[in-house]
Amino acid sequence: MSFSYPVTLNLKNRCCIVIGGGSVALRKVKSLLNEEANVTVISPVLHEELQHLYEAQHSFTWIAQPFQEEMLNGSFLVIAATNNREVNHRAAVWCEAHQVLVNVVDSREESSFTVNAAVRRGDLLIAVSTDGASPAISRGIRMELEAQFGEEYAIMLEIAESAREEAIRTIPDEKKRREFLQHLADMRLQDLLKTETKEEVQKRVELCLSSYWA
Repeated sequence: MSFSYPVTLNLKNRCCIVIGGGSVALRKVKSLLNEEANVTVISPVLHEELQHLYEAQHSFTWIAQPFQEEMLNGSFLVIAATNNREVNHRAAVWCEAHQVLVNVVDSREESSFTVNAAVRRGDLLIAVSTDGASPAISRGIRMELEAQFGEEYAIMLEIAESAREEAIRTIPDEKKRREFLQHLADMRLQDLLKTETKEEVQKRVELCLSSYWA
């Protein structure tokens, strides 16, 4: 099976269910919570760290029972992360029948999506996939990208987003506005931010923007 269609999902307030309570489930729960998903964990017992997270923050719902298919009703996304092949398979069959996104940790063939290695710098998200051929190589590429794309990219996008909004507001001529936005991209703000402060770079952008007002 090939996973070749790249997408990013907005999981905020979406019902996402993790089946399993071990170390793999722990990683999946943390990543979903980072996306502000409404997370439910189905497992009779939890990994020690996952148990501590639940008791300390109650940041997810815990169904402390063996998995049953009806527990998935209303879900947007499911991750089957148990060490029980039969349970993972049952979850995959239910998700397929109900057209719910599912990732089965021990079966690419039963999954409708995979979770890629990723680098995040503010609004910049770079995902790496080897289509399951080698997760270790994906991690290695991710580490290379982390070194290449520093925090200046997050600041650059903050400045660029603000400048774009200002350009929409203050440059009524569409052609001039496109020219400014292209000029903004060509300025390579990320390089300037290596030697200048955010405020200094913002002043450069503001000066450039003002030249398109005439």
